[in-house]
Amino acid sequence: MLVDNTIDGDSRVQKSARAMADAGWEVHLLGKAPVAGADEYEIGQAQVHRIPLKHLVARKTLRLRLHRLRYPLAYPSKARSEFKRNQIEVDRAELQVGSIGAAARTGISAAGPTTRGLPFVVQRVAAKVRRDFIEARAKQTPVALGARVKHDGTLEDIEARVWTALMGDRAWRRLDPLPYRYEISYQAEIDRLKPDLIHAHDFRMIGVAARYVARARRSGRTIRLVYDAHEFVPGLNAPGKKWLAAQIGYEREHIGYADAVVTVSPALAEMLEASHSLVERPEVTLNAPPKLVASENAAWATESGARDVRAACGLSAEVQLAVYCGAAGPQRGLLTLVEALEFLPHTHAAFVTNNLDGAYVASLRKKAAKVGASDRVHFMPYVPYDVLVGFLSTADIGVHPLRKGPVNHEVALSTKFFEFMQARLPVVVSDVKAMADEVGRVGNGLVFRSEDTKDLARAVEAVLGDRERFRRPYDRPGMLDEWSWEAQTERYVALYERLLADLS
Repeated sequence: MLVDNTIDGDSRVQKSARAMADAGWEVHLLGKAPVAGADEYEIGQAQVHRIPLKHLVARKTLRLRLHRLRYPLAYPSKARSEFKRNQIEVDRAELQVGSIGAAARTGISAAGPTTRGLPFVVQRVAAKVRRDFIEARAKQTPVALGARVKHDGTLEDIEARVWTALMGDRAWRRLDPLPYRYEISYQAEIDRLKPDLIHAHDFRMIGVAARYVARARRSGRTIRLVYDAHEFVPGLNAPGKKWLAAQIGYEREHIGYADAVVTVSPALAEMLEASHSLVERPEVTLNAPPKLVASENAAWATESGARDVRAACGLSAEVQLAVYCGAAGPQRGLLTLVEALEFLPHTHAAFVTNNLDGAYVASLRKKAAKVGASDRVHFMPYVPYDVLVGFLSTADIGVHPLRKGPVNHEVALSTKFFEFMQARLPVVVSDVKAMADEVGRVGNGLVFRSEDTKDLARAVEAVLGDRERFRRPYDRPGMLDEWSWEAQTERYVALYERLLADLS
């Protein structure tokens, strides 16, 4: 299995690696090494290898090339600019000493310098020329460097259009060659492992896997390839048109090498089938969590000793507690939940999330203070996926305020959606299509208008006022079994067995 992240926090990847190892395959999961460097460990019986990415010299973009013409004197980096500006201070010190000359010498030594310096007037002129030149270069540097962080604009659009016209789907090589870094970094380890099947998680790994499989097939080895599409690439929240054009072309060039495609929701399966003219609809394996088994949580606790979210917040059973779990970012709509606390004076909100010290979480804390809810918001780090359901189960309600609009939001049946269900929590979700439709069908919660603070407060208050009604659907025979990772694992197993049948 290949993935383009550090594996931490990616529950779908962790669950699939462990499940396939438990089912009897020898599983090796390759991911990107964290800052601390390469390491290996196990998830169940699956072996994890985290590999540092090798460096590539970045291609010069059209914007950088034009800025180089416009600002030809700019230094290549801020550090180089500061270093050269320090030279001005050195020159100033030299001139101060040189202006005194021999007059300051005491005569204690009869010997003088072995070489004569330039006349003082020459030193002054040379220092002024050098100082003016350095200042001119330093002035251009921040403007030129600003071009390196811009990802979207007219120049990027022109660049994407030109290279796409010239190279078609192959244009990603010019527009965003980052996948090459994964390819050259992972290749030696894949060679060593000699897999019979490669399971490529998400769009960036499809090319790495496909290109390796193509080389192996050319040399006479038969390797099966499963592409696990986590999102709809054309609908990604992109830093720019150029980047998005590269990812679309990259996926489209390589998806034809796959023996099978799986994805995360029925709606996304339909979109993939249509956009890539697939001969069969992708298999759907939902991002469902493992079933809640109370005994598995018994030995686990947070660093503070808490075994569940209510204990982690320090709240008694009578206090109303809403919970969100997942990444923190503006597109997740967490600000709306914090703002809603102004209209829910007796409700606390817990956020089980990443990057607790980031700017976005800081903005949520600031907003909580503004609405008088500082003491009712609780932020805590991720907990392991295999105990998360039990951890969440002591809350009163699960809230997913995902922002409406982006394609991947509209088709998503997200992990947290199923985690709330396995924890038997009533839910409140925004009116993104797939989740809103499912809540309406099942009857386990209410829907609110995305980014509407008062409407979110209305929905939360209504669900908290009749929790048992919204929990009742979980008692239907087989419902939670269908939405469990154990059920999704059976689909993976059947797929692996089908693809590997002629290799055994």
